[in-house]
Amino acid sequence: MYPWLKTHWQQLLTLVRQDQLGHGLLLKGVEGIGKGELAAALAKALLCQHANVAENEQGAPCEHCHSCQLIKAGNHPDLHVITGSQRSIGVDAIRQLIQVLNESARLGHGKVAVIEQAEKMTEAAANALLKTLEEPAGEATLLLISAHPERLLPTIRSRCQQWLLPVPEPDLVLPWLAGQGLEPSLAALNVNQGSPLNTRDYLTAGTDQRRRDLLQQFVELARQPRTLTEVQSGLLEQPVHLLWLQLLLQDALQLALGLSPAGLRLSDSETLSRTLSQLGPDRLHQAQNRLLQLRQTLQSGTGRPVNAGLQLGQWLNDWLINIR
Repeated sequence: MYPWLKTHWQQLLTLVRQDQLGHGLLLKGVEGIGKGELAAALAKALLCQHANVAENEQGAPCEHCHSCQLIKAGNHPDLHVITGSQRSIGVDAIRQLIQVLNESARLGHGKVAVIEQAEKMTEAAANALLKTLEEPAGEATLLLISAHPERLLPTIRSRCQQWLLPVPEPDLVLPWLAGQGLEPSLAALNVNQGSPLNTRDYLTAGTDQRRRDLLQQFVELARQPRTLTEVQSGLLEQPVHLLWLQLLLQDALQLALGLSPAGLRLSDSETLSRTLSQLGPDRLHQAQNRLLQLRQTLQSGTGRPVNAGLQLGQWLNDWLINIR
């Protein structure tokens, strides 16, 4: 179990042991925090044949019984998972799940359904699930996972026991990342919005160096405007690259306002932030606001198609004019 989830794990096991876990549980929190891993462990505890015997005071899965071995092999007949890997979760998938849950447990120890990325359920799918969430057949437990619970129907949320997994403190995450053989930093954690698993993948892929190089190129645009096209292409590679730039401008604005550098989001790019801070708070504030509007426009996914290159090119041209 990830160190930042251990307290939640013990609390959930206590609910299982005291028979206080609801029929429907909604695990919510940012992407890459380990919601799926926690749900999988909880499903194993619910189906374990020895989890609630008198000798097992913790209620944790024994890892040795037939049920635990079947889960490890990935073929437990009473564990049903909808992965959320598809674009949406349709009503047919939910109806099929309900039909399976209405059947008797094969091993006679309850049934568990896990719905990953539950916010992908269509309205019809969500409505079809309501009755089962409220009164599931037999000993069925439904575990819903979502990084965007606000997108779920209110009627779904109200029928679930909601469990928030907050962004963990860096003091828990940074040592864990170092234990994975990585060289973590608070800046790397910040650009991944505090997500431990996303930060692990980011560092493993070597993306941190790409961030520093791209932001260096951006700051040098005033002296090397001919690199504008290269910088534009780099910022368009991934949506998160614009977040990097947003955080850099935010740090520069903080320094321009005379605030302490202790709270810089990209502490390893303080030199770049100080260079930009010389532009003054007014110009930085204006540029930051326009960049935020641009990011929101590109992420909206609604309305007329947006030419990202054209929009960002205009922002960069305005930036060059602004800093001269």
